Amino acid sequence: MLRNTCVYPPDHQVGYLNASRADLLRLGALFRVAATSPHSAVHVPVPPDARSMTFGDRDTHPLPVLLARDDTELRPSDWPELRRRMRRAPVPLSVTAPAARPPDRPDDVRRRADRHPARFTEHAATIVITARAELLFWMGDWLTAVGDRVARDSRVHQHGESLLGDMVGFFDPEGTNRPMHAFCVVAVEPIFHRARWREQAAHGGDHGEPVGGGRQSSGD
Repeated sequence: MLRNTCVYPPDHQVGYLNASRADLLRLGALFRVAATSPHSAVHVPVPPDARSMTFGDRDTHPLPVLLARDDTELRPSDWPELRRRMRRAPVPLSVTAPAARPPDRPDDVRRRADRHPARFTEHAATIVITARAELLFWMGDWLTAVGDRVARDSRVHQHGESLLGDMVGFFDPEGTNRPMHAFCVVAVEPIFHRARWREQAAHGGDHGEPVGGGRQSSGD
């Protein structure tokens, strides 16, 4: 489980992906795993201690994510039955993700992504992302590159979190906001999050151990 990853559905066509450095690297690998097979899907559950994020006057709760190539012909309406089967299935096998490549892509790949962007759908309280294999690889490489920047980001060290960039162009290259324009990717590192240290100290926790799991709400 990605214990420090929360994906928040779009508010005004902009969603949020909050994750630690390690989880961003794992998530990049999971996108590449999803890209390798037309017969598989990757499920990313919500951490058990995940918190809501405030958008304006309402709270938005994180949702689990399902990743698949579009040639799996997976329909969002198929997900409830798949989820029931997963609960009855044995422990999944380990897989090896393809190595990350530089996130830059040739112009012809960018043009293909513009013609066939990723599809983003919400169904049965799950975010379903489907895309052509090359686009899933590209998204995974982009997330890996972002994760590699976390350790050098001064705001993460100072504040425990930092906006690293917008995942623009994968879902809606022309910015029409149908159904979503971008994911804002925020690094959240529990070991640096001062609010967590203060909360732990207030409850008499051991100052020698970092607090893990979940994310802080936008007020932290």
